[in-house]
Amino acid sequence: MVTDLDGTFWNRELTVPAAHLAAVRTLAEQSVEVMVATSRRRRVVAEHLSRVGFTPAAVVLDGAMGLDLRDGARFHDAAFTTDAAVGVLEKFRCHGLEPCVYVDEPDVDVVLPSRPSTSATHVAYLGPIARTGDLDETVAAFGVYSFSVTGRPQEELLVLGKDLAAFGAEFTVFHESVYGGWSVVVAPPQVTKWNGVVAFADRHGIAAEEILAVGDGDNDVDMLTRAGVAVAVRGGTERALAVADHLIDGPESTGWAAILDLVSH
Repeated sequence: MVTDLDGTFWNRELTVPAAHLAAVRTLAEQSVEVMVATSRRRRVVAEHLSRVGFTPAAVVLDGAMGLDLRDGARFHDAAFTTDAAVGVLEKFRCHGLEPCVYVDEPDVDVVLPSRPSTSATHVAYLGPIARTGDLDETVAAFGVYSFSVTGRPQEELLVLGKDLAAFGAEFTVFHESVYGGWSVVVAPPQVTKWNGVVAFADRHGIAAEEILAVGDGDNDVDMLTRAGVAVAVRGGTERALAVADHLIDGPESTGWAAILDLVSH
């Protein structure tokens, strides 16, 4: 089983309901492996899940990286090529935007420009795991995994999205409940959460039809479409709901625990 986190497994405060953790333990007793797939950074995922005693395999940054939280072993790596990273930065700048650039440095997850286009609240949140740097130098060196800006007008990001789509980059534009406005997250070309899930599954001899996927957003659609069973969260995006075999309630209603009923049948 692979599950999204935000709006699916944990709530807006990144808190995992006790009923969800109990369901994970029950699934483990039934020899069902539960992994997570999210647009979030590895440090955020590891911090919040290890705090509640859950250390699964994790696909992070919308499929650009996969690692086992139990020992830190990496099973998937799909960073931007230098040309693709340079190209995406150019697309942002054509629209007057200076993005956050996600990297994998020992003490830093994000490189910020001197005047970031992301919201001030987001910059403050990134805090100690971000540094200010030259984005041209950053993208010229191999090791960029994602780009983002938050708290922007929807139309601005949709116009940017058209250019990103023409360039071939994977991206998601979504309403930002925490920072206000809208956000965009950009993954490497042809990379989605499913790439990381398959990398893990192949290592363990798991076929696609044996995978149950759970999600609520447009960045979950490829994963939901390709998995053997697709479960979407009520209130999710139209595209996610359209490809679902089953629906569950959101984390505020401990809906993820209903997965147990689906597995038992």
